[in-house]
Amino acid sequence: MIALLKFGRSIGTATGIFALIFAVAALAASPAGGGPIPPEVSDGARDWPLPNGDYENTRAAAGSAINSENVGELAVLWSFPIPGIGAYGAAASNPIIVGDVVYFQDLRCNVFALDLETGDPIWSRFYNVTEVVGPNGPAVGWGKVFVAKDLYNVTALDAGTGEEVWTTRLSEVATTGIDIQPSVYAGLVYVSTVPGTGDVFYAPGGIGVISALDAETGDIVWEFSTVDSPDLWGNPGVNSGGGAWYPPAVDVETGITFWGTGNPAPFPGTEEWPSGTSRPGPNLYTDSIVALDHATGEMIWYHQVLPHDLFDHDFQSSPILAELVLAGMSQKVVIGAGKLGKVYAFNRSSGEVLWSAVVGRYDEAAQLDVLPNGTTRIFPGVLGGVETPMAYSDGVLYVPVVNMFTDWTPTSLDTSTIDFNNGTGELVAIDASTGKILWIRSFETMALGGATVINDLVFAAEYDGTIHAFRAETGEEVWKMRAPAGINGWPAVAGETIVWPAGVGADPKLVAFRLGGGAEAAAGEDETDEADEDEAVPGPTAQVAGSSAEEAPSTILTVHEIPLEAAGWAADGVISEGEYSKNLTLSGGRYVVSWRNDGETLYMGLAGQAEGFVAIGFEPTQAMKDADMVMGWVSGGEATVLDLYSTGVYGPHPPDEELGGTDDILSFGGREADGWTVIEFERRMETGDRFDQAFRPGETVNIIWSISSTDSLEIRHNVGRGGGRISLEG
Repeated sequence: MIALLKFGRSIGTATGIFALIFAVAALAASPAGGGPIPPEVSDGARDWPLPNGDYENTRAAAGSAINSENVGELAVLWSFPIPGIGAYGAAASNPIIVGDVVYFQDLRCNVFALDLETGDPIWSRFYNVTEVVGPNGPAVGWGKVFVAKDLYNVTALDAGTGEEVWTTRLSEVATTGIDIQPSVYAGLVYVSTVPGTGDVFYAPGGIGVISALDAETGDIVWEFSTVDSPDLWGNPGVNSGGGAWYPPAVDVETGITFWGTGNPAPFPGTEEWPSGTSRPGPNLYTDSIVALDHATGEMIWYHQVLPHDLFDHDFQSSPILAELVLAGMSQKVVIGAGKLGKVYAFNRSSGEVLWSAVVGRYDEAAQLDVLPNGTTRIFPGVLGGVETPMAYSDGVLYVPVVNMFTDWTPTSLDTSTIDFNNGTGELVAIDASTGKILWIRSFETMALGGATVINDLVFAAEYDGTIHAFRAETGEEVWKMRAPAGINGWPAVAGETIVWPAGVGADPKLVAFRLGGGAEAAAGEDETDEADEDEAVPGPTAQVAGSSAEEAPSTILTVHEIPLEAAGWAADGVISEGEYSKNLTLSGGRYVVSWRNDGETLYMGLAGQAEGFVAIGFEPTQAMKDADMVMGWVSGGEATVLDLYSTGVYGPHPPDEELGGTDDILSFGGREADGWTVIEFERRMETGDRFDQAFRPGETVNIIWSISSTDSLEIRHNVGRGGGRISLEG
């Protein structure tokens, strides 16, 4: 739906408003009394001074020397260990480069200013917030660095020292917080809240609000609610939605900002309210592009691309501004995309759709506003479509795509279909004038590194850490390198240098590549070779299983400090031949669950390719909610195994005893060796504890699983997670 000018103004009135906005933009002053563009941006146009490089969000590097002829000379210049590892890794943002300084924020909200030449810290500001999901990141302007310091507060730091200048709280609602990288223009800092914090998302009553703050004082200048109904479409006790996850585009000629917005909830519905019936109607302004006056927040126009979304299909990507020739006429356009798996081009003045294109695997069922009974499988899923920023250059749009499905019923989603490691990816090149697809490159893992254009090349990266460079015109691959960790962040480019966050896994780093490299060039190449060799190593069968029980360590750890053996089963951290009757291998062999049971007792072994915890959850109702969980790790040769229960969609999961239940793990043991953690435990099939799942022989049980690099409940599944099903013995 297109709405031209809120409150029903006419097109003629729109012309007057545009003229007024242009005048406001021209007169707007920075805190220092200059023009609307911060000096860091105007003077650093050939650096990377904004989250997507420029106000148009093109992600096209200006003035770089890197091209298809010399890209093979790229090598590691330096790497900076990222200290803050959160639930989704250590980095989900874009570094900022201004002059000789790199500004970066990790997923514990810690902020760093680094020397571009060496990677050495100039200053650091540690917040160590564990609940942040991201994306996040810094904005730089008028001598300050602007960040979300936690879930609720935006802070300005002195760009030279890192000292706090001011802090403004945006949300007083515990379940509504900030997950966006700010942007700056005309003396304002642009941010947004979304209806979620940490592991608790889309709790009833959450509304995403876009805000503009005074860069000098932190005062809130204006706010715009992305939900058109203060009572949340009639049911605030159930519904939530909206907000912005990525920075806006700014038309510096008109002063209009363009935002992509998030989805409504609950999705797809609840037992009482299936197929979103708690929120009838289109649920404006979710899954929309909205054009807002930069100075007042007044809405100029909006266009909703997916009314009454049931599938978490945000239209969240940063919009891109371009001037194109369409049907022989020059037009200024704005291009948007998101998790719904479609790209749209709009007339920048009116919001009229000029073209749309499907990218990646796509099912028409994704347009349903009522789900049929039973299970419906839909591409893209809740972790699919366009997840990370697009790029644009010379009339071509470059779109990173994730292919992953989700199974739905009218009241729930099947969490066993969510597995980061089962997703694949694509980079799609589109003629921006017509929407015609020019070429596609496919990836074995998810494309989560955005797209970035450098001269005649377009760069993209996969979740497994592989960075690719393709010829922008043809899609021919001309270079690739394996980063030291997986990638869920996107790069900054300045001159001959690319700075890329590699934040997924146990050893996250911010890595700088440069033509000719530097002191770490050889080390970077060696790391890539070692990673390739590791891929050929046999999977967990070779590393986890022993050939006989006699080879297991003599010490058997149990909660009662006495050995337990049952028909060859021993809680010793060694999964021996014949010890279990069934097993399930997940995530390409990185996680293996083995089990056996009789009518009374369940015996289980969990093996994960990680040096932290391994965990399993039984029968969640949505994501993690209501899952009966077991988590364990080994530290100093001693095993710890916890009986937990997840109280929310994404946690928390406290011990049963803290909730008034009981610890029903009868015995356990574990071992950590060769990069693997193995935990074994036994429990009754039916414990009588309301926080434990009651099992019956022969039944099929839905499971969720996770592995981490640390022995801590605070770092959730930062190595891998997913779902599946197991069938108990009859």
